[in-house]
Amino acid sequence: MEGNRKIARSDLLIGVVFLVFAGFVWRLADLQIAHHDEYMSKANAMQVRSRILPAARGEIYALDADGSPAPLVLNEPVYEIAADPHLFYDGEKLDIDKHDALAEILRAALGDRVRAEGLENFDEESRYTLLAKQVSRTEAQSIQAAIKDRNIPAVSFTPSNRRVYIEGPLAAQTLGFVNMDGEGQYGIEQYLDDDLKGRDGLLQSVRDARDTPLPIGIHEIDIPAKDGDNIVLTIDRNIQSQVEDALKRGLDNVGATTGSIIVMNPQSGEVMAMANYPSYDPANFGKVENAEVFQNKIVSYAYEPGSVTKALTMGAGLDSGAITPSSTYLNSDCIDVDDAKICNVEKGLNRTLNMTDVLTYSLNTGVNYVLNQMGGGENNLQGRQVLYNYFTDHYRFGQPTGIEQMGESAGFLNPPDTPHGARVVYANMAFGQGLNITMLQFASAFCAAVNGGNYWKPALVAGTYDGGEFSRKNPYLAAEGVLKPESSQDLRNMLIDARLSFSRGVYDGGFRVGGKSGTAQIYDANTMTYSESDYVGTYVGFGVDKDNSPKYVIMVRVDDSHAGGFAGSVAAMPIFNEISTYMLSYLGVSKP
Repeated sequence: MEGNRKIARSDLLIGVVFLVFAGFVWRLADLQIAHHDEYMSKANAMQVRSRILPAARGEIYALDADGSPAPLVLNEPVYEIAADPHLFYDGEKLDIDKHDALAEILRAALGDRVRAEGLENFDEESRYTLLAKQVSRTEAQSIQAAIKDRNIPAVSFTPSNRRVYIEGPLAAQTLGFVNMDGEGQYGIEQYLDDDLKGRDGLLQSVRDARDTPLPIGIHEIDIPAKDGDNIVLTIDRNIQSQVEDALKRGLDNVGATTGSIIVMNPQSGEVMAMANYPSYDPANFGKVENAEVFQNKIVSYAYEPGSVTKALTMGAGLDSGAITPSSTYLNSDCIDVDDAKICNVEKGLNRTLNMTDVLTYSLNTGVNYVLNQMGGGENNLQGRQVLYNYFTDHYRFGQPTGIEQMGESAGFLNPPDTPHGARVVYANMAFGQGLNITMLQFASAFCAAVNGGNYWKPALVAGTYDGGEFSRKNPYLAAEGVLKPESSQDLRNMLIDARLSFSRGVYDGGFRVGGKSGTAQIYDANTMTYSESDYVGTYVGFGVDKDNSPKYVIMVRVDDSHAGGFAGSVAAMPIFNEISTYMLSYLGVSKP
């Protein structure tokens, strides 16, 4: 009996041991198989430390007078402040005193720039919570000292960069800005955001409870940051500054509040200056109340340019063979097109005139004569198709230019077979009403029309600047034969003669400068008519050297002139005159 009891006790002990062992096996299986990912995640969260190595955003340069890069947008060091919530716990209990002390220090230094969600995200298993961005060096030093005094654990200061626009608001809409999250907004900053921001690096290691690195290779990561590209713009900082000052003065002189200017090199398509008023300071973008001021209206705003379009209509007529510079017609104050009356602003010229006279006196009836000649003598589908082809295929209206700016508008113009009033629509389009194009589209087409017929893709990026070496991009010739060279030369001479005649030789001091003004009525969508009191004034022109080669093209728009008279000649042309005089001197243009 006693032997049997010993055997029973032995069996019982073996069974207990088996059950305990089975429990261990089950628990190990539970930990290593069923909940493997969960526990590995917790272990990594406690032991693996990761740190982003921020890339420096690329700087932006303009061109100086000698063609060398001149800084526009640089970086200054700032910091991101983060905490390790896990180290604020004593056992399973959050150290409220240290948490609240940290919140007090941050709010005293940074105010509402502290991320409230970061202070709330103090979970024991979390190893990282972001508390503030864009903290200056002085602020960071003050916070670090206070944290040390209060013996607060595990607060990190990661260096980063903040944009410094050293020329203030110069070329603001062209540049854009960088928001608090480091993302480019508007202009070059957004269009080239990927190139400018570079690629952040990553430094990762495994640490023990004392924060000592452990040599566990699977989690060791060391990827260096790749800084963004330094971009050099085609903008000449001296021309840009002169243009912005001239625009503000010119608007003030006629009681206007908004306007824009673009200056281009007609031999390359490079934009030498691009200005809008009102403007803003990109370093203080948060203070802007109306976000419309961020838009670069030269590329994003399509409008009816008015009579400056007569120059391009004339170019199409010359190039298509419909007219020559010496072609004449019998002018009248008004003509009838279907149920519409097309009239000239300049009345009383009821005599035989030539094509330069049409540009000199800005005659609506004259460019309608050109349109009719494209159709063999009448406003028909053939003539409308010819003009449409020049506007779209040659001058590239109705499509974006592809310039390095966000929000570019394609514009719009009606096809020649538009079903409702095509004859009237094209009678108006010939002198710049009834089509919508941007200043950039027009200025680029005008460059091609006067430079011999080459359409250079408009550009704002001249190249990159790395380690003191300026790598220049080659201009891109998008199309040849926009106009034949001889047609372009004829148009160029006609515009020079027209400006000289209009000013009775007063302007330009013996230099050869050509140009055309335009005053467009503003279309009221509510009444579906053109306003009799609101006008947009535009002037476009160029200066040539002694070999008759254009050295610059300037286009000026004034949106709300209150000076009376023709907005193109009264409001926009004086601004052109001032900038043109400056350009003749600055570029060293020679007289004939």
